[in-house]
Amino acid sequence: MYTETIIQTLSVCGIIAFAVSGAMVAISKHTDIFGVTALAVVTATGGGIIRDTLLGILPPKIFLDCSYVLIAAATALIVFLSAWLGKDYYRRNTEMLDGVNNIFDAIGLGIFVVTGSQAAIDYGFLHNGFLVIFIGTITGIGGGVLRDIMVKEIPFVLKKRIYALAAVSGSLVFYILYTAGCHYAVSAFSGVFFTFAVRMLATYFKWDLPSAY
Repeated sequence: MYTETIIQTLSVCGIIAFAVSGAMVAISKHTDIFGVTALAVVTATGGGIIRDTLLGILPPKIFLDCSYVLIAAATALIVFLSAWLGKDYYRRNTEMLDGVNNIFDAIGLGIFVVTGSQAAIDYGFLHNGFLVIFIGTITGIGGGVLRDIMVKEIPFVLKKRIYALAAVSGSLVFYILYTAGCHYAVSAFSGVFFTFAVRMLATYFKWDLPSAY
């Protein structure tokens, strides 16, 4: 029960964080209210859909319980209304808002890396570390990849700021602490924090993996 409470709390926080990120990207692309809502929902739930499909959970959980979709949609509407009522502020502070978006995206990434890893453990793959870390990573990055494809951009994970590496490392930290028998809250929040910290450091110091040219 204790573990479930932590996971549910993290999941709601992750849905909100990724919904904000998706909505802000949609607003920056000048989509209408439906586009903002759709992109927010896809960003918030896409990774979970991919996770459930890979684990053989069909239909994916969000189609059996629409609460997460409703939370994402409500978050998107709040962001849309904020932008609509503060058009001039949004136009004048684009760079600052990009930074805010990056923070929410990093929070969502860290949370979903942990909840995705936990899902793989719950379905009996505790001793398959590769699978646990892969599922954690794909849960974290999946929604963002779908979001970027929908707005016709190369997915952020493929080009900038140590994104996938942060997800892998956060999942690895969670898995190591979990299998070592650490207190569950310590394992979970360490995984979230490590992912978030790597993303923020990569953004601040402009760390990128090398490209061909």
